Amino acid sequence: MQALTLVDMGFLYTETVASPKHVAGLQIFTIPDNYEGNFTRDLFDCLMSQDEVKQPFNLKLKKQLTGQFYWKKDDYIDLSYHVRFAMLPQPGNESQLLHFVEHQHETLLDRNRPLWEMVLIDGLEDNKFAIYLKAHHAFTDGAKANQLLMSYLSNQTDAPMTAFWNIEREQKEKELDSMLTSITKTSKKLSGQVKSIPSLAKLTTKLLFQAANVYKADMPTPFMAPKTPFSISPKRARRAAISALPLTRVKRIGKMTGATINDVVVTICDMAIHNYLANKNFNLKKPLVAQMPMSLRDAGDTVTNNQVAISLVELAYRGESPLERLMTIKDSCIKLKNETRLLTKEALTSYTMASQGLAVVSELFNLDTVLPPMGNVLISNVPGPREPLYMMGAKMDQCFPISVLPPGMSLNITLYSYNGLINVGLVSCRSALPDLSNLAEYVSNAFIELENEVLASATTSVTEQIARLVLSNDNSGIKQESLAIIEQLLADAQKAEDVQVTTANTAPVQPTTNSSVSASKVAEKKTKTVPASA
Repeated sequence: MQALTLVDMGFLYTETVASPKHVAGLQIFTIPDNYEGNFTRDLFDCLMSQDEVKQPFNLKLKKQLTGQFYWKKDDYIDLSYHVRFAMLPQPGNESQLLHFVEHQHETLLDRNRPLWEMVLIDGLEDNKFAIYLKAHHAFTDGAKANQLLMSYLSNQTDAPMTAFWNIEREQKEKELDSMLTSITKTSKKLSGQVKSIPSLAKLTTKLLFQAANVYKADMPTPFMAPKTPFSISPKRARRAAISALPLTRVKRIGKMTGATINDVVVTICDMAIHNYLANKNFNLKKPLVAQMPMSLRDAGDTVTNNQVAISLVELAYRGESPLERLMTIKDSCIKLKNETRLLTKEALTSYTMASQGLAVVSELFNLDTVLPPMGNVLISNVPGPREPLYMMGAKMDQCFPISVLPPGMSLNITLYSYNGLINVGLVSCRSALPDLSNLAEYVSNAFIELENEVLASATTSVTEQIARLVLSNDNSGIKQESLAIIEQLLADAQKAEDVQVTTANTAPVQPTTNSSVSASKVAEKKTKTVPASA
């Protein structure tokens, strides 16, 4: 039998009715053209015909007297409980789909059964259908969930479909230990944690000195974040919203500024939250603090469950321009990486368990209404397949992550890249952010605003270089090359202005800034410049 780690068990011990600890994915497909028959019914029948449930989807929880949880094989699985069919009312739009998903996501998984469920959702407009998949966080983290739940898809349109629960996977097998053996093994695990004490103590000292304004550490001190309307423990009811960003254009922003994709998307989320709060006349005096999961999974590891640590990143101040905000967040992420390199995997795990444990205690005793929050939002970025995937010939158009709310916070933004898009899934407590779809719209607006400023700044930089080259008569070749670059930048800026980015439940979003200006006018602007990778 496979024992759960301390991190895995943490998701079980901290779960409540108001705070479920499962993660989910919402996959949206287009039915193949000219399909004869009812595609979704045929797909459902095909799924249900594969009734042999293999590991790890046939495992359920067992608890020993020591409190240790194990995965135990369930020999009597009712597949019709785990796999269901649902029909949306007409017209079957995204708003109705998300309303259905919200209710699915706020319901606890049955611990007497394997901890996963799947719902095939028919009735979407535009000849589409959706699949909602959820699994307990004790069962998987985001990286492993991506591997498991994508396994029934193929990059071939005509490939046969095998249900993800019908695929045999490698597992770490264990015999059930005696109580004495279990205690001995637990002691060995704890000794490994003891070895991490020196580096963890050093980090703790830094954070305490920082809290006393004696020292500046490279990561924020927990429970020092500013208060926001969503810095409260969540109630049961949920809100969900979705958006999408073009991956190529996000990468271009990163290349032009020397930032990573993660730096760019975190900046977009920070801008969106600030704009959302400003619209409600809620002005922050301190930067937001984001919880960001860090994968500790070894390369090629597809067996172990949760291999993740939670770190804190201080974002940008109110009033900073989009480009300044990106540079601030880029610097914060670099400092965080430098700080975490000094810690062992065990130390990072211990830090996560300690900080999250304190947040749980604060939540249980309603201290979150008195104490500052540990963080304001959880932002996670999970890479996915680059090529389109299919199921029985139906193309998966988008896949949105629908994640978990951490203790003491009511907002989660998880991003998942797939086939040229970064799909953004937002989850919140319904009472804290009833208008979550507005925040999804702000995400799209923030992307266009950041892109426009970066393109305008890069264009200014190239234009100034051309002006200097004009002084020399021997640089005609270089001038022509520079002119070609700036023309391309201007064309890209025009495209960015013309493209409409849509979000769920909203009308198309128009850019808020105008970057399609002539080279001579751009040269006159006193815009902060960044190096252009072109």
